[in-house]
Amino acid sequence: MPDDRLSVLHLIEAPSWTGAMSQTFELVVGLKNRGHTVALACTPGSILFERADAAGVDVVGMEMRSELNPVTISKLAHMVRTRRSQIVHAHRAHAHSLGMLTAALTGRPFIVSRRVSFKPKDNAGSRLKYTSGRVARIVAVSEGVKDVLVEYGVPEERVTVIYSGSDPARYSAVGDRMALRRELGLGEDVPLVGKVANFYHGWKGHDIFLGAAASIVKTRPGVRFVLAGHRTDEEKMRALIESFGLSGHVHALGYRTDVPTILAALDVSVNSPRAGEGLSGAVRESLAVGRPVVATDVGGNRELVRDGETGLLVPPEDPVALAAAIDRLLGDPEFAGGLASTGARFVRENLTIDRMVEEHEKLYREILAERR
Repeated sequence: MPDDRLSVLHLIEAPSWTGAMSQTFELVVGLKNRGHTVALACTPGSILFERADAAGVDVVGMEMRSELNPVTISKLAHMVRTRRSQIVHAHRAHAHSLGMLTAALTGRPFIVSRRVSFKPKDNAGSRLKYTSGRVARIVAVSEGVKDVLVEYGVPEERVTVIYSGSDPARYSAVGDRMALRRELGLGEDVPLVGKVANFYHGWKGHDIFLGAAASIVKTRPGVRFVLAGHRTDEEKMRALIESFGLSGHVHALGYRTDVPTILAALDVSVNSPRAGEGLSGAVRESLAVGRPVVATDVGGNRELVRDGETGLLVPPEDPVALAAAIDRLLGDPEFAGGLASTGARFVRENLTIDRMVEEHEKLYREILAERR
């Protein structure tokens, strides 16, 4: 193996497609395309497994629902040895424990990515996972995530911030703004506001978004709203929409693979979590497409949305403030367009997949150099 070629084992439990899966996919494919040896262990039959396999990645299906499964650890250790992996890199919570134990068993350095700004659990197991010297680095996707980890007790020098990335070509090349509107039977002049987020947990703030929508339609009855993401088309969401009196105003699309096309159709893109957001993929991609954004001021959102420059920030859990910000953008297209243009440029210059992959390469080399 040439001295400059890396060999890394990545692992992630991937039951569904999320931002973590997307960024893991982009990283392993990016490393592979740069000539590195990459192996990926993830949930068999998952979307990530299928996409990685189709991209020619060395991917192995492995169940990771148990964090301390000795059979899984043994299989992962076998992967490390047979592929001569120099580093083990985990990308989610369950994979964290499995990866740390695998790295300890094989004597490899261990890295874990942290993508949410929630404080880790305050128990012995979590403190071991995050503060143990066996963790060479924690990759935080934003300064907001790093601050939470350092406050929790992780030594600052063991936290490296690497922002998630978008492919500028994919998002800037989005063509037909009318594709989704035709699908929904909406004309070009219909104001359309959307939120792209999986409907798994209350912290994503779908109810905050709907509360703001209910306020907006009182003065702008022609506005329509879109929800996209896993489970946004289920009965629980339909009941929530009805409870806000928004039946006929909201299109609940469910899981979609054409997110850039959805974003391109919007007049305003909204990100309204209560907490926990590490670095919102929906916000990053909305900016990349050139959409005006309103986001709640939690986690890493303020690192993407510079209030009044690349978008508007509002307090979390405040549907009144959220509605006012959306209404401001709908009522002032020139101001909204200026924010969108600045936001798109910010993503092109700072948040590309190439840059994300390069910074991981740099980190891997740094860690290997420390062990020589």
